[in-house]
Amino acid sequence: MGAIDGKIVIVTGGGGGIGGAIARRFAREGAKLAIVDIDGDAAKNCVNNITAAGGNAIALVADVTNKQSVTDMVQATLDRWNRVDILVNVAGGAERKPVIDMTAADWDHVVDMNLKSVFLCSQAVLPAMLKQHYGKIVNISSIYGFTGNATRSSYAAAKAGVAAFTKSLALEHAQDGLNINAIAPGRIETPRVRGHYSDEAWAAAVAQIPMGRTGTPDEIASAALFLVTDENKYITGQTIHVNGAWLNW
Repeated sequence: MGAIDGKIVIVTGGGGGIGGAIARRFAREGAKLAIVDIDGDAAKNCVNNITAAGGNAIALVADVTNKQSVTDMVQATLDRWNRVDILVNVAGGAERKPVIDMTAADWDHVVDMNLKSVFLCSQAVLPAMLKQHYGKIVNISSIYGFTGNATRSSYAAAKAGVAAFTKSLALEHAQDGLNINAIAPGRIETPRVRGHYSDEAWAAAVAQIPMGRTGTPDEIASAALFLVTDENKYITGQTIHVNGAWLNW
């Protein structure tokens, strides 16, 4: 039996590098998964990888910044399995633009992707989790929520908000059988992130990390797995930093 055998899991952003790694790891540990992404093909590819390895997963297309779309996604999961045990909020994204050039729409777009989505998805699963008196939520924050980042202020602000929201939601439900935590990755080598850098710029970025290397999506998945197992009953409201000592917080 796996560490989360039979648990029903929703992973948003499941078609991406970190989301996909979490989904595949959880599937290997016996979970049944709803892989959620705005890109239906990406979600299906993740599901195909999981089912080819003998796992149990469905692909759902949802805009996690839209309340009705999130409500429908959670209901589809409940219709399939009649419960939701674990939610992992991975969906997000960043855009580079100095504050002086940023429009209100630019700001809203990034904050909605990274912070509003966490609120909407968490709110949508709470009734089921409270009814069960059991649930685990893991929200993906970022090192930039703690260091800031020039030209990505909206992303940094949203990810800081994810950490504060996590703490607040955990306080609201500390006596309800829920564990709610966040992970703040440092520089993680996914195809999307690596694609933004030349070889020289990537080498310079890696040189900033005391451990001398970037992290992998699987290392984020390992942290997430611990937080959602029943080995974790007393950690809640925390942000776990996974960054190779880039930030000692």
